[in-house]
Amino acid sequence: MTMWPVFGGLGIIALGGVLAVAGRRAAWGERALTWCVWLGGFTAALPAVQVLVTGETLEWRTAVNLPGGDWVFGLDPLSSVFLLAILVVSAAATPYGVTYLARERGHLGVWFSHAALVALIIALGLVVMARAVVPFLGAWEIMAITSYLLIVTEHDRTEVRRAGLLYLVVTHAGTLALFVMFAIWSGAGNDWTFKALAAATPHLSHGTSLIFALATFGFGLKAGAVPGHFWLPPAHAAAPSHVSAMMSGVVIKTGIYGLLRVVMLAGGAPAWWGWTVLAMGAASAVLGVLWALAQHDIKRLLAYHSVENIGIILLGIATGALGSTYGHPALAVLGYAAAAMHTFNHALFKSVLFFGAGAVSHATGTRNLEEMGGLAKQMPLLALTFVVGAAAIIGVPPLNGFVSEWLVFQGLWGAGIAGGAVRVAVLAVPLLALSGGLALACFAKVVGVVFLGTPRSDRTRGVGEAPAGLLAPTAALAAACAVLGLLPALVLPALLRVGAQVASQPAGASAVTLVDVVRDAGRVSLFAAFIVMMLGVAWGARALVLRRRVVRRAPTWTCGYELITPRMQYTASSFATPLLDIFSRLTGVQTYRGATLLHTVSRDPVLDGTLAPLWTKGRDWALRLRAIQHGRLRFYLLYVVVALLFVLAYVVLWPV
Repeated sequence: MTMWPVFGGLGIIALGGVLAVAGRRAAWGERALTWCVWLGGFTAALPAVQVLVTGETLEWRTAVNLPGGDWVFGLDPLSSVFLLAILVVSAAATPYGVTYLARERGHLGVWFSHAALVALIIALGLVVMARAVVPFLGAWEIMAITSYLLIVTEHDRTEVRRAGLLYLVVTHAGTLALFVMFAIWSGAGNDWTFKALAAATPHLSHGTSLIFALATFGFGLKAGAVPGHFWLPPAHAAAPSHVSAMMSGVVIKTGIYGLLRVVMLAGGAPAWWGWTVLAMGAASAVLGVLWALAQHDIKRLLAYHSVENIGIILLGIATGALGSTYGHPALAVLGYAAAAMHTFNHALFKSVLFFGAGAVSHATGTRNLEEMGGLAKQMPLLALTFVVGAAAIIGVPPLNGFVSEWLVFQGLWGAGIAGGAVRVAVLAVPLLALSGGLALACFAKVVGVVFLGTPRSDRTRGVGEAPAGLLAPTAALAAACAVLGLLPALVLPALLRVGAQVASQPAGASAVTLVDVVRDAGRVSLFAAFIVMMLGVAWGARALVLRRRVVRRAPTWTCGYELITPRMQYTASSFATPLLDIFSRLTGVQTYRGATLLHTVSRDPVLDGTLAPLWTKGRDWALRLRAIQHGRLRFYLLYVVVALLFVLAYVVLWPV
């Protein structure tokens, strides 16, 4: 098989965008968009699946001279797993977006949003397939711009414009770092292809440390790892929910892809980089979930959980890097495979959660947890899919999140028993366990406050089940989470092949050691499936018994109170406060207590506590210089003369 089915599939997706624009005043345009994304995605996915199964590599090179030399595109196992994640999430996000934006026709440029989404899908595909600097950076910039356009879909709101501007500044700061990285790297090579970069690595005058430092900054900002996470919650909250799913599920993962690709091209990472990524991963995993626990906006809460899961992925990458550095090939393969699998799994279950949050806000008109409640009775199917996504993200078997987190745990435990300096990495295990426990508390809060109890405001009264266009994509991805959790053997061999490729090991490296991990994960998932099945049988038996009995219903005992009110329920603030108080110095939460009030306000320690004050001080200093800009020509000429005198003095006193 060649690369042409991939390009053909992306072409079909592009055709869908054209048809959506052409038919923007009729329903057929959006139907054509959905079918084109499905058909194009299926066509492009076939070569990716073949590459993952066989381990072969596909490549295509331009036949004409283009700016920057040859433009090369290719598919290898690493590119394939990211491309599949992009296509799967896109196939669900497109019909969801059509329904989600339907009521905005006439108010917003919905057709423009659909076209931007198509451009984003194509740009993402080209990013992971590019094998030369110029097409990679070109696709990377298109991805950044289309993401911005989608974030500011509701540009009439001030907070949306502010979030979009913050994203635009941060993403281009990261892009500038990538420009510098590639300029330094390609300077030691013959051309700008990735193969030339790999061949030039041993000849870099400053070694690879500067390359990895720039890659960590540029790709780390895109991934949203702490401390470069601060742009992510505002952007994800401001965007439409299907765009939030794309941003969290696949856009930020291009940062992970970039880090893994740099490791591959450099033939391994220095020891300091592995320890740095380990620290970043542990900090992101723990702090991300703590900050999520403090949120009342359901989409900001989910965005902070993306920071947490990026941390888990980074722990896998660090395990792989340290395994390679200290001579443990099985550990290296396992760590990189765990990172690749959690990348794919997170794309699935985080899309489920953002879709569910979008359906809730679509029905109620609010994202504030404190105004929700009792939605499980009114939206039972949506509640079920959201619970599946929540169980997956906290790593509960038999869902896919458990399998990939299990692999990360196994890698860290393997580092602990490997001996030598690498065993220090086992200290990340309790931090990863802590993040899992806090994630459980966070989603117990979300599910309890949103779907259980009674409505806390009129917004959540009288709503019905989510429309099929919102519910069907959510349910499909939730089912995929269950399938991958129940049958991990379907994908683990292919992902271990990805790990072996990144670790520069043969495809069958340490297979005897790794097969035990695969077998154990499958056993735990099957046992959990058995428990779920038994609970289902018990629930069914209970339902049959109740059907044959006369059931007397009575009001819940209220401990002597005559009237039950929604204010008697736990709120999002009261549920989380006992845990947040333990970590008060890390969370940035301000708690307001009174006789009839308990309310918390969260502040991001990096954005609100550090960057915003620095920006304010810089702006104040800049305003002090405004006096020299007064519009008087004679003073401007004086400035020029003074500057010229300084230059002449420099030339005379310090001759070249």
